[in-house]
Amino acid sequence: MTRQEWKIRLLLNILKEISERYDEILEENKKLLEQLHREATTDQLTGLLNRKALLEELKKEIAKIKRHNKETLCLCFVDMDFFKKINDTYGHAEGDKVLKEFAKILKSNVRVYDIVGRWGGDEFILGIINCEYFNDPKVCKKCPIFERISKNVKALGNKYNIPLNVSCGVAKIPSEVKDLEKALQLADKRLYTAKKLGKGRVIVD
Repeated sequence: MTRQEWKIRLLLNILKEISERYDEILEENKKLLEQLHREATTDQLTGLLNRKALLEELKKEIAKIKRHNKETLCLCFVDMDFFKKINDTYGHAEGDKVLKEFAKILKSNVRVYDIVGRWGGDEFILGIINCEYFNDPKVCKKCPIFERISKNVKALGNKYNIPLNVSCGVAKIPSEVKDLEKALQLADKRLYTAKKLGKGRVIVD
């Protein structure tokens, strides 16, 4: 091998190593960005969307509704009844476990394209897209989604001898309100009404 050939081979080997390392760096950066995105958008306790990410997803869905004028969105404020008794009786560590289970119940009882996130404390938000019960308040109050959630939460409460249940306030977009802020206000107001009327119910009008 001549000196010139040796230099060329050495250079090619160096370029190969640089190329391989470059691919490794790209993959590492990709994983790091994915991790940072998860941390920025995920509630640390429950693994659901955090409030900021939740608002962004709801805004996107409402923008889609305005563009196509076909889709509908039920924005649901969901709160666990008597959750405070869990914390008072068993402590906050056990309360965190219950919140994690509640999050799993919510996530497993909606469709993959519906929106689920934690608003704060034991308050969560569901964004039910194109719900078939949307236009009938009487049927909406007995929506199978909420019946399943309620059943599972009651079973969770039985483990602690505490009558856990769910209360929910629903605002309908676009038939009742057009923008997110007003929808949140209306759903929150109806959640308060559900609590005031005795808990364990869905208020849609």
